[in-house]
This record gives sequence, C-alpha cells and structure tokens, in this order.
Amino acid sequence: MTSTDLQQPRDATTEATLLVDALVAAFVNARIYAITHPRVQTSIADLQRTLRELAVATGEPTVVIGAAEGLIIHKQSPLLGASIGAARLIALLRTWGSGGLEFGARVETQELETLLVAMATRPQPGHDYNQLNETLAARQCQLARLLPPYASTAPTGDRANAVDSTVRVGLRFYQSVIDLLQNVTVSVCRGGRIDFAPVQAQAEQVLKQLQNREQPLLGLARQDQYDAFTFGHSVRVAILSMNFAKTLTDDHGLLIRIGTAALLHDVGKSLIPFELLHSTRTLNAEERLQMNRHAELGAECLLDHNDSDPLAVAAAFGHHRSPDGTGYPRTLHAHHISMVSRIVKICDVFEALTASRPYKQPMSPIRAYRVMLAMGQKLDQSLLRKFIESNGIYPNGQLVQMTDGAVAVVHAQGKDPLRPIVSIADTVVPDLVEEDQQLLDLGDIECCGARAILAELTPTQAQELIRRAAE
Repeated sequence: MTSTDLQQPRDATTEATLLVDALVAAFVNARIYAITHPRVQTSIADLQRTLRELAVATGEPTVVIGAAEGLIIHKQSPLLGASIGAARLIALLRTWGSGGLEFGARVETQELETLLVAMATRPQPGHDYNQLNETLAARQCQLARLLPPYASTAPTGDRANAVDSTVRVGLRFYQSVIDLLQNVTVSVCRGGRIDFAPVQAQAEQVLKQLQNREQPLLGLARQDQYDAFTFGHSVRVAILSMNFAKTLTDDHGLLIRIGTAALLHDVGKSLIPFELLHSTRTLNAEERLQMNRHAELGAECLLDHNDSDPLAVAAAFGHHRSPDGTGYPRTLHAHHISMVSRIVKICDVFEALTASRPYKQPMSPIRAYRVMLAMGQKLDQSLLRKFIESNGIYPNGQLVQMTDGAVAVVHAQGKDPLRPIVSIADTVVPDLVEEDQQLLDLGDIECCGARAILAELTPTQAQELIRRAAE
C-alpha cells in the first residue's frame, strides 16, 4: 500500500467509528492520569482531529453521536464495531440520563478537558445531563454538550431499531470483555493488581459462546475495529485461540487457561507510551525497540502476582518468539516456546494481518494464510496447518460474493472447506446473521446446485454490492 492509498478520504461511518474510539481512549486515559498529563493531552488532540475529519466527511459543522440500548448510533444507524468497545462510554452517558454527545467541529482543548472532568463526576441526586450542561456552559464549554435520551426519527423498521436480539446478546457480552480489559489496563497503569478471577470467568463465557452455534461471536469479532489500547485485538486473539484450541483438546480447564492467557497476552502494552501505541506512522528503530518491550513488561507484570498462571506468563513473554529462535525478547540461552504460546502467536499474527488498522487495509484470510505459510519456521507450521483447517478457508463471519452475484456471510464450516454454510445478506450490516435468515449449506449440491463462492469481500465492498442490488 502506498502513502497515497493511506491518504484517501474515509467514509462517514468509518470516521464516526474512529471518533468513538478516540472518545473511549480519552475517557480511559482521563481515568488513569491527571487531565494535564501528556497522554491525556495526546488523546484529546486525536479526538479533535477525528471530530474535524468527521465534520468534513458529513459536510456538517456539528457532530452528533447517540447512544441507546447498548449501541452507539450515528445518522440513525448503529455502529456495531464502535459499540463493542464503548460500553463504559455508554454507561457514563446513562448515568447522566443522556442519549448522546454533540460537538462543534472546532471544539477547543480546554472545552474537552472540562467535559472529561465533568462527566467523570458522579451526578448529585436528582441531577442529570441538564445540570451537567449548565456546568459546562458556566465553565465556557460552548462546543460540547450532552443530549437528551436518544429518540430515533427514522421510519419504523429502520436498521437503527432493528438489530436483532441474538446480535444484542452477543454485543453485550463482547462489550463486557472489552470493559474488563479496560479495567485491567487502568489497574496496571496505576500500579494496582490484576484480579484474575473475572478474566478467567470471561474466558469461560467465550468458550460457551463458541460452543453455541446460535451466538454470533465470531461474526461480531470481525465487526470490531482497531482501538488505541488494542483491547479489541486481545479479545479477537482470545476468540481465535479458544476456537482453535477446542479442536485440539477437550480439556475444559486447559481451554479456560488458554483463553485467559490470550486475553492477557498483550497486557504489557498498558506500560508502553500511549503516543507509540496509538501511532499511525512507521516507528523508527528506537521506538520499535521500545514497543517490543511490551512482551517482557507483560511477563514481568504477571510474574509480580503470586496467583498468575504460568501459561499466561509464557504467552505474554513468548508470543513474538519463533520456533527458529528469532523474534523477541531475546534470551541468552535456548528458550522453549510452550504450545500455548505457539497457539497465541499464530492467532496473533492472523488477527494482525486480517484486521483493519489506521495505517492499513485488512488482508483477506486466504492471503493471510499464504503469508503465514511463507513465514517458514517463524511459525509452527504443523500447528499452522491445523489452524487453517479449523478456521476455514472462508472463516466464520467472512463476507463473500456468490456466483449469482448475491452477498453472503459465512456462518459455519461444512465438510468441504471451499463450500461452507452461509446466509444471504440483504442489509447495510451484512456480516451478522439475523434470527430469521435462512442458512445455506453450499456442500449440499441437491439444495444449492452449482451455487458457490466467487470472491471474498470487505465490508465496504459488500455494502456497495447490496446498495446496487437495491436500486
């Protein structure tokens, strides 16, 4: 990808999602540090930038972000990817009886500082967003305010009101995992302790979700966006790791330990400077070395706890080490890489290749497999082949174009890796299976005939094809 590609304008939905991520980063940083701390100031500057970019994308000087029923909403449409990481923001708005936020595109740094501090204060009995807005106005905060409870003006049946109950259940669960990792990060940054019991409990819930084919956890994982603290990355790696590991063992306790290790594998990034972690530019050699320290910092953090699991320590330390002895952290003597670390490493690389980042477009799963196979002994190749087999040529949640032109989403793997079970998508949020959608087993030739997958699609490509078909 060229620098020209990176500078191409993004659509309003993408900009709105990035804005929500910037909001969450600002609120999390404000929980950890004083409002004048460089990390808070950096996140405020990022928030200002995304506000201006969204205003340009919409052509409007005012930006409105709504919140209702656990969803972040922009322009009457739910932002599922943004909603996943915004549980704390949604809860904070609910505390004030508010249904969203309104910003002027040119909001000043001091105004955002005032908003962050004011919202973090628990409202007095009987007070709601009206009193908070009065406080903001009295402190010269004119371009940021809380909104009344969200009320959709869209027609009945609009997608903003029609996210089905199955998706909502999965979304609420996913939000709870992200919220847990946010709390872990806040605790680590403040020099506090990690409570492993809730992490293990969430790993067990992930396993239950993966064992229930009716729950759209893998599909939701593909909705998630890049976030400043890599919470989404850690959850996706955990989902991939547990989904893979359950094909290798039926030891329930071991699977929970693997999930816990995967959720915490990047805990060391909590101790990396925010400006490096959230950088959208290429890091120089010195900065890269500093970033690479997250592996040893994570292991040291976990070792500082008497009740930490050795598998979690090993995964935190070894998920960037390779079977051929390369990678980091470097050791003076030969260092055995545990099976759990190898599993987490494979899932970590796959997620990094296939996920969206501010500086790159997501790679298709098939292309990612090719890249990983070409890495040779940088990865455990025997384990990698098993991962590809279990994850599928077209992984669950992958958007595809059918030979008849229809857009579909992969729902489950079939007997033939090239012919999975899919559902036809006809909405603007095409990669989630709704309760009443019919599943098609492409391996059932009598039912589907020659109907097959023609190509993989990105969400943007899928939405464009659906839009054209509706015209």
